[in-house]
Amino acid sequence: MNSGQTAAQKLADFICGLDFRHIPVDTVARCRDLLLDQLGCQLIGASMEWNQPVYRFVKDTKSGGPARIIKYGDRVPLDDAVLVNGTFAQGCELDDYYDQGGGHPGAASVPIILALAQKQRVTGKELIAAMVAGYEVGWRIGRARLPELMRRGYHAQSTVGVFIAAAAAGKILRLNPVQMTHALAIAGSHAGGTMEYDQTGGEVKRLHNGMACCGGLRSALLAQMGLTGPPTIFEGERGILKVMSGGCNVEPIVKDLQPGSGSLALYHAAMKRFPVNASQHSPIELLDNLIRANNIEPRQVAKIEVGVNEGVLRHGGTIYQPKEVIEAQFSLRFSLALRLLQGNNDLRHYLDSAMWSDAAMLEVGKKIELFADPTAVGQRRFACQMTIHLTDKQEVSGSLAAPKGNYNNPLSADEMREKFFRLGANALPRERLDEIVKRVAVIETQDDVAPLVELLSMPAAA
Repeated sequence: MNSGQTAAQKLADFICGLDFRHIPVDTVARCRDLLLDQLGCQLIGASMEWNQPVYRFVKDTKSGGPARIIKYGDRVPLDDAVLVNGTFAQGCELDDYYDQGGGHPGAASVPIILALAQKQRVTGKELIAAMVAGYEVGWRIGRARLPELMRRGYHAQSTVGVFIAAAAAGKILRLNPVQMTHALAIAGSHAGGTMEYDQTGGEVKRLHNGMACCGGLRSALLAQMGLTGPPTIFEGERGILKVMSGGCNVEPIVKDLQPGSGSLALYHAAMKRFPVNASQHSPIELLDNLIRANNIEPRQVAKIEVGVNEGVLRHGGTIYQPKEVIEAQFSLRFSLALRLLQGNNDLRHYLDSAMWSDAAMLEVGKKIELFADPTAVGQRRFACQMTIHLTDKQEVSGSLAAPKGNYNNPLSADEMREKFFRLGANALPRERLDEIVKRVAVIETQDDVAPLVELLSMPAAA
């Protein structure tokens, strides 16, 4: 790799040089798991009412094209398919996330790959390689920009996801290194989106990933057609790093990046168990561990002190009383109150507007004190420490380095299948879901993944 290359050029060389033969067996296995997880997320996202405006917008204004909309089956242009399916992909807060950096790689890569697989033949090996490329690019770019990116109010998925999408699309389109560099450079012009939704609400957050998918796909297609962009899109004086994070830390993007090498990022992608922002999983799990181990009843709790990454204090830590579903899913106080009073964090509770103003829930919220844990950074970004103060003056404390679902503490095969069937139950019949599971289990052997895509929707009514 030429030391005089820009970060975008080095990423492009990596993406273009990546071959399925270089991907370790355990990485392929993890990729299959993440693929199934993301398909389930798209199916549940397609069933949520707050995502319907995006679907109706495309359904009412666009028709005809190679790509189907998940669940519904409408055929639309590629651009519109990834806008809708990308919105579904992250539209219920159940999709995978990075344990470092920021963003949701499955949601920004899988909709792109599946859309393109309906326009050209894509093998299972190509699908895996494109996912690996997208996951790697997003992990590297995210780590170069956080935490300052979030301090400034930018949404990581809007600003990182577009590069994931461009990388995945470019890999499937078989761009050469020059074209791939321009795809990443063009993607920089699509990066944007703030997190004001976690302060005062707004379901527009659901659309951010759809916009990232759309921008990334467009970037790759335009680069293929000859459009150019600035090769210094990351480290330039007006590049992404300086504009959005105030610095120019290129090292996380390019360090140990070798064309043709395997992937590190797949080992930094974690799956969710609860329908909430990733930062809430450790606190929910830790609270559950403490109340179960010590037989704590809600009436015994006087105060709960929770130490988390400083970004969590702003990213949902400000919401006491939700006024819509997105606020409920981002309110750490609401999630912890659910675990204490209801014993679980099922999606149905977040959808129940009566819960948002329930007096007992609000009272628990007042007992929760959040503080910044200075050790919850880097690889410990999602660590949590907690002390429960009881009414009899006793205290119960504990800590958790990371929630279940990461590579080192993964969901079991049964847990992953159960999650997929649960998420897909309202979208497709069980026999369809069974067939999807079978195909994903051997995806790397498939000469064409289009049949898998066809299983993900029912034919649209004539």
